[in-house]
Amino acid sequence: MVYLTASAVGRIEAWLTVRRRDAGGLFPPFTPRGRHIRRDEHGRIGFIDARTVSNVLAARAEQAGLDEVPKAHDFRRTFIGELLDAGVDLATAQALVGHASPATTARYDRRPERVRRTAVDKLATPDAVPLPGAAPRRRTPGA
Repeated sequence: MVYLTASAVGRIEAWLTVRRRDAGGLFPPFTPRGRHIRRDEHGRIGFIDARTVSNVLAARAEQAGLDEVPKAHDFRRTFIGELLDAGVDLATAQALVGHASPATTARYDRRPERVRRTAVDKLATPDAVPLPGAAPRRRTPGA
């Protein structure tokens, strides 16, 4: 199962009105020059493949003037990072990307130290109990 945002669903619906629902794969394969590749004996357009994704990324990188062509896996890494940045728990991110182990998903976590600090600050901890003989702690404003 692939979950999509409402915005993505809207864009796909708009694409399908142009593309036609019965035309084959949602995203068709095509040559680097933009010609669709027909895959079956009925002339229906087949499904996107790794080569098509690479061709699209290379063409868009060139149009954008990028020095480096992004790889398809960069989008996976970005998706996981965006989920974690949005506060989605690691187990849910793991399930969404199909990793067998949460350790694999955790390797994609590029959030900075401040995110971990903020996470700990969210914990509700009881006021410290003073040690016998210790002076009471004074609270400072904003602490």
